[in-house]
Amino acid sequence: MKYCPIRMYLVNARQKLGLSQYRVASLMRVSHQHYNRIENGRIGKSIQFRTIRLLAYALDIPIDVIWDEEEKYQASLSDETDEF
Repeated sequence: MKYCPIRMYLVNARQKLGLSQYRVASLMRVSHQHYNRIENGRIGKSIQFRTIRLLAYALDIPIDVIWDEEEKYQASLSDETDEF
């Protein structure tokens, strides 16, 4: 199985609010499995703006903050690919 780095900014935001993955998924109106794949990096470069908007709502974070964090996350994926 390919290693996928976790999106720590999502984990930290969720934990800061005291929310479970199940609760965030419910707020986003997605399955727990889908949210888990987002947070754990199994949905990598294919994250959609709609998902970012839903994350912003569920985690009470401005969209531009999530967008910036996601850009950093995507850059880290590119950096790991370049190492191989």
